[in-house]
Amino acid sequence: MRTRNFLFRLIIALVISGAFYYVVDYFAVHNWNNQESLIVRVIDAGPESIIPPENETEESYEMLERNTVLQVLSAENNDEIMTVKTVRLAGNGPEIINGRRYLLVWDMFSDGRVQYSIADAFRVSSVAGIVMAVCTILIALTGYRGLLALLGLGASIAVLLFTMIPLITNGWNPLMLALASVFIISTVTILCVVYHVRYMFVALLGSLGGALCGFLSGSLMVYLWQLSGLGGEGAALLASTLPGLNMRGLLLSSVLIGSIGAVLDVGVSITASMSELVDNDNDIPLDRLLISGLNVGSEVLGSMINTLILAYMGSSLPMAVLICSAGVELSGLLNDPYIAQEIMQSLAGTLGLLCTIPVTAFCFVMQESLRRGSE
Repeated sequence: MRTRNFLFRLIIALVISGAFYYVVDYFAVHNWNNQESLIVRVIDAGPESIIPPENETEESYEMLERNTVLQVLSAENNDEIMTVKTVRLAGNGPEIINGRRYLLVWDMFSDGRVQYSIADAFRVSSVAGIVMAVCTILIALTGYRGLLALLGLGASIAVLLFTMIPLITNGWNPLMLALASVFIISTVTILCVVYHVRYMFVALLGSLGGALCGFLSGSLMVYLWQLSGLGGEGAALLASTLPGLNMRGLLLSSVLIGSIGAVLDVGVSITASMSELVDNDNDIPLDRLLISGLNVGSEVLGSMINTLILAYMGSSLPMAVLICSAGVELSGLLNDPYIAQEIMQSLAGTLGLLCTIPVTAFCFVMQESLRRGSE
């Protein structure tokens, strides 16, 4: 019976995901801004040939062109078939596969010539469909608790995308916004995932204490290592685009935002474990309860540190490979500002996780002691 119910829920989840895919696809295609690009389907892409440079004496990048038959999908005159020459820079651009959908862009020159190129694959509907599939399958497997977890995740993303980031671009202090966002995200997440209501405040205090420790240690490393927050091309470009932006504050904000997920995981795990011990033995000695909480935290810590550091390393892997490919020695690698920033974020997050364990355990024991004293 359970297997049958599981398969039924799984089928319903996949049906909902498929319907969501087609709805998103329809509205995305029919409401695409065709002033900048067109959604097209490649019917036939011919072989590429090298475009001879206009001036052979000057060094120029190699350009490729091909005859391409396209079906327009997004314009008012959709289903129109057009044959154009598409160009691209050698080594750049997406791989063109017949039958797939892409974004077609164009440049118009002063002499009236129009140059077409395929900028990217059209993936809006497939991304939305897969995201919906993961969400619905999660709800099908975990039920109400999974729904609450997704609501907490959605609220966290909404706080970052629609509140924190727009306010930063408008000149607000990124550090103050990050602190406020961490508090809101922690509160919403704990309300959604902590089962024992009376211990929600404990999980919140433990998580915020760990996040604060990570922030303070990160601030110390930024000061001692004289990090400016300008490591990497993206940061330099952002600083030139928004010259008044506090880049050091933005760097410390990334420490807070990057570590809060792992810190919450540890804080909630310790709180849940200690609350189960109290439920099974309401008179468990407080010293034994504290030691149990610390032991659980130490068990969780190893995997969470691994997760946090590997997440930072994975995000910075292309830049690290680029730096290493230049033949930089280890001392030069450690002195690179970009690598130093990644090390700082990893170490600050690790120290935040480390402090989350005793803060959560002590807060839990203090609350339990006050509860027993009031009875």
